[in-house]
Parts: sequence; C-alpha cells; structure tokens
Amino acid sequence: MRAYEARTQEGTDGGVEMNWGNDDSVKRWRADSDRREQERAQAKAQMRREEERHERSLARAGAHAEIAELRADLATLYNTLSDTMTATGEALRTLGDEARARREEIADLKLQIARLSASPEAKRAFQFGREKGDGEVVDLPDFIRKVH
Repeated sequence: MRAYEARTQEGTDGGVEMNWGNDDSVKRWRADSDRREQERAQAKAQMRREEERHERSLARAGAHAEIAELRADLATLYNTLSDTMTATGEALRTLGDEARARREEIADLKLQIARLSASPEAKRAFQFGREKGDGEVVDLPDFIRKVH
C-alpha cells in the first residue's frame, strides 16, 4: 500500500471508517492525551472540592469562635444584669425601710401633738404677745394717724 492511499478499518457503527494514515501510535497518543486530560479534569475537580471543604472548615471554625465569644458576652451581660438587679433590690428595700421609719416617726409626732393639744394646759398656756390674760386683747397702737 502506498502512503497516499487511504486506509480503511471497521468503525464503531459497523461500517467502514477512513483512516487517513492514522496508525496505532497516533491512536495511543490520542488515547494518552485524552486520559491525561481526564486526569487533569479529575484532579482539578478534586482540588476544587478540597478547597471548598477547607473554606467550609475555616468558616465553621470562625463561626464556632464567634459563637463562643457571643456566649461569653452573654454570660457577662447576665452577670452584670444580675448584679444590677440585686443592687436595685437592696436600694429599694433600704428606701422602703427608711420610708416606713419616717411614717412611724410622723405618726408618733402626730400622736404627741394630739395629746398636747387635747390637754387644758395647752389651750391656756399659749398667748399672743398683746394678750393680758384669759383671752383679753390689748388694743394695738395706731401709727397711721398723726397726732398734732
């Protein structure tokens, strides 16, 4: 067979396929090239999956750290709120005790005033400056009229 003559071989569909000088070494080269291309595609896909897995693990670790920080902040806020509420309760309790004591003092003072005002001595003992005795009033001087 001459180099310019076309070679034929049986194709995949059962018919005759032209083989324009392609021999086994070219087929092997193409098959190796296809195989290497598939391996590169698989390796690239594997690297992409590993990179995505790594990014997810980094994001997960960051999320766990952020959650731990938020929990610590929440615990701090809870303790602060608890301390504040305790101090507020004690202050209100102290104010209530002081108000109760003041009310008791005022009630005692009212009782003493009522006892003093009920006694006959209290009525007689108080006099204005110009009173003579048993309720008799002395006339006040008239400074408005001029005496000539």
